[in-house]
Amino acid sequence: MEEKDRIIKPPMPEELSVGTMFGPEFTLIDKRVNSRGILFGTIGAVAKQYGIKMKINGPIYVYTAPKSRLQLFVEKLHFAKVTYFEI
Repeated sequence: MEEKDRIIKPPMPEELSVGTMFGPEFTLIDKRVNSRGILFGTIGAVAKQYGIKMKINGPIYVYTAPKSRLQLFVEKLHFAKVTYFEI
């Protein structure tokens, strides 16, 4: 195969994971003082909105996605004061 015939593929984005004890049915409500309790939806709905993959590892729910999408998801968890940790 010649040099010009090779297909150059962009690198796959690095996937990161966070874990939490809260499942996909838990409702996320913004707990910030000036937010007036905005309802984000359930964790499962927010994860689906951002294309986050979920798996269960014992009592821990693991959410995985590329960094940019996972950051948006984690912001919602943070604003709702849901405890999460990096895996």
